[in-house]
Amino acid sequence: MSNRGEKSFIKLPKFAAKFYDKMMQLEPMKIQRSQIAELLLPLINEGTFLDIGTGHGRLLIEINKLNPRIELFGLDISEKMINLAKTNLKNIKANLQQGNIVSTNYENSYFDLITCTGSFYLWNAPIEGLNEIHRILKPNKTAILFESHKEYDESILKEEIKKNLSNEGFFNRKLVPYFLKKQLKMTYEITELEDLLNKSLFENNFSINKITLANLPIWLKIELNKE
Repeated sequence: MSNRGEKSFIKLPKFAAKFYDKMMQLEPMKIQRSQIAELLLPLINEGTFLDIGTGHGRLLIEINKLNPRIELFGLDISEKMINLAKTNLKNIKANLQQGNIVSTNYENSYFDLITCTGSFYLWNAPIEGLNEIHRILKPNKTAILFESHKEYDESILKEEIKKNLSNEGFFNRKLVPYFLKKQLKMTYEITELEDLLNKSLFENNFSINKITLANLPIWLKIELNKE
């Protein structure tokens, strides 16, 4: 099994987790989380919600702010990230676990809604991860993956990044594009995603749509439906 990036996150040091969390508190990242939460909330009024690759846990905070009735769960491969999420969510009830989505201890058909933002491209075993999502998702429910892709207009992307970071400090204006460029080099093409999905238990039960988040034209909304 090739390593797409999981190993680096498993070994992520504490200072790197804190640095990542600090970057995720920049205004464009807050806007992105808010937009994602607004896309997810119509799909769940109450019940169980899992955020895969929850990292700092701030999407869970946003979901709780909009609907405190939802039962929150977060899963991340990094122990340091889960510890950070526990700190960030200290005043919010949430079940946070370190683990890999390829094999979890959640019950069959347990979740009303599952999401993952910008980390699917790092999974070493994407088909196995998709099949585990299928196992733990309730019948007639949906999982939503927000994933970057390669088919975007580079000139538009550069312009929107510049606008988004215009009020940020010098280092953030340099670091955010650097990390985003690294992500986009590794991310999938849409046809590659379709191939992976068709090899999973979600075969013929998914849709892929291009969207913008925080004005960036690099995102896909991947809807996975369990019959």
